Amino acid sequence: MSQNDSPSTQAAHDDSDSAHIQSPRGWRISPVWLIPLVAVLVGAWLLYQNLSSQGPVVTLTMDTAEGIEAGSTKLKVRSVEVGHVTTVVLADDYEGAVITVQMNPDTAKLLGDNTKFWVVKPRVGPQGISGLNTILSGAYLQLQPGDKRGDQRTFDVLDNPPATRKDQPGVSIQLSSDGDNTLSVGDPIVYLGQNVGNIESADFSLKKREMVYRVFVRAPFSKLITRSTQFWLRSGVDFHLGSEGVDVQLGSIQSVLAGGVTFGLPDDVKAGKKVAEGDEFKLYETRNAAVQDRYDQKLEYVVLLDDSVRGLSAGASVEYRGLRVGTVEEVPFYQPDFQLNSFSNFKIPVLIAIEPQRPSLAWASGYTLEQWRKRNQKFFDNGMRATIKSSNLLTGAMFIDINFDKKAPKFTKREVGQYQVFPSEPSQITNIQQSISNLMDKLNDLDLNPIADQLKHTVAATSDTLDQLQKVTTSINELLNKPGTQSLPGQLRDTLQELDKTLQNFQHGAPAYQNLNKSLDRLNQVLDDAAPLTRTLRDHPNSLIFGRPDGADPVPRAK
Repeated sequence: MSQNDSPSTQAAHDDSDSAHIQSPRGWRISPVWLIPLVAVLVGAWLLYQNLSSQGPVVTLTMDTAEGIEAGSTKLKVRSVEVGHVTTVVLADDYEGAVITVQMNPDTAKLLGDNTKFWVVKPRVGPQGISGLNTILSGAYLQLQPGDKRGDQRTFDVLDNPPATRKDQPGVSIQLSSDGDNTLSVGDPIVYLGQNVGNIESADFSLKKREMVYRVFVRAPFSKLITRSTQFWLRSGVDFHLGSEGVDVQLGSIQSVLAGGVTFGLPDDVKAGKKVAEGDEFKLYETRNAAVQDRYDQKLEYVVLLDDSVRGLSAGASVEYRGLRVGTVEEVPFYQPDFQLNSFSNFKIPVLIAIEPQRPSLAWASGYTLEQWRKRNQKFFDNGMRATIKSSNLLTGAMFIDINFDKKAPKFTKREVGQYQVFPSEPSQITNIQQSISNLMDKLNDLDLNPIADQLKHTVAATSDTLDQLQKVTTSINELLNKPGTQSLPGQLRDTLQELDKTLQNFQHGAPAYQNLNKSLDRLNQVLDDAAPLTRTLRDHPNSLIFGRPDGADPVPRAK
């Protein structure tokens, strides 16, 4: 700085030098760059605020996106909107649709491993009509929250709404069925006409080859389910054809349309232990099948029948004097170890089972199966025999009847394969048929030609007799038509009147009656007088000529 410079000029030079301070590395920081830096920080903050204010994004997969539209279809929980559909696209394999849902803030707690989604739209099913409000507003997605919060964000959309809510108290059990039934998710579980639950799922087990149903029974009806409970199909129309005839029971129209499953305790069976979640039960076709399955103790025998088994089928009853004591298991019953040549007269084997648990055999409920076999053997020795009989003439159903025949021949214990033979005898119908067959054989052996010739002659003679009888009848008719014959009744009437008058004259007290009595007295007197003469003539017929002899007859002398 020169000496001529003033103090103000010297200060200006000092400020100019301070504005151009250089960094140690040789570059300068301009205040202009602070503006974009602040803008970036503000944008990042706004982005963070935007992202933090949005809920989770959920990806849903379904077979068809019918009724789902991006930007307009809502996601709801209990009719409260919690999100909306943002995109709807085809899956990569073109086998379905992929839907992206943007959920509202603070809804992540609704998502879990068991969260369920389904489409709400008009439906008509066993549970009634639902979703009618979507006719005008359109379909929407419904969410059922999971039990626990999770990180899962991809879900499958259910074809039908869940049958029960997750927070509803009750018990879930499994039913297995190897029959041909048509149960589906949502079908009702009914007890005494009350809807107490629903079928939650229906799956087919390839390993067991049976249908497995998960059933939910809500409280307080869940207390009715015990280990002794039996389940069977509820068709609304129960048609049973058996030895007792045809039994048809019709339920309400709702039961016919809805169907479902019902349950109950067998007769005379106490309630068992309380069930636990996931316990398994067997699903029967009918109540009769459920009752029949109770009798798991069986004494199996083979009955060799001489009769026709038409009308005898598996499930027919085995009865003793009208009381059911068993069941026909299989008709006919052949096994690989059976020697068919041992069946004399080609008898048909039938497998039957005597069931000691039946109420008709309660008098021996304490017997073991071995004790039953020994007792049955004694019965066989005393004439117990099995016979096939007709139970219903209308349906042609047959059953096995057991009874005692004191005249039955002695039975020797025998076996067919591993089964003991139950002694049998032909039915009465078969015996009658056999007797008729024997009679016809005897008739066929008779020489009927002489009988036919004699019968022909007899018919000819009878024809001649009838002709003569017809001629006699004609003559009698001609005689009766004559005037003289027709006047005979009048003459006979006059004669009877005259005879009546005559008899009146001989009544007691009449003159003719007194004269008759006098004449009879005189006749008696004459007969009394003539009695000696009659005796003399009887004893000495020659007295009329020689007179009555005075002494004995002379005896001629000898020379």
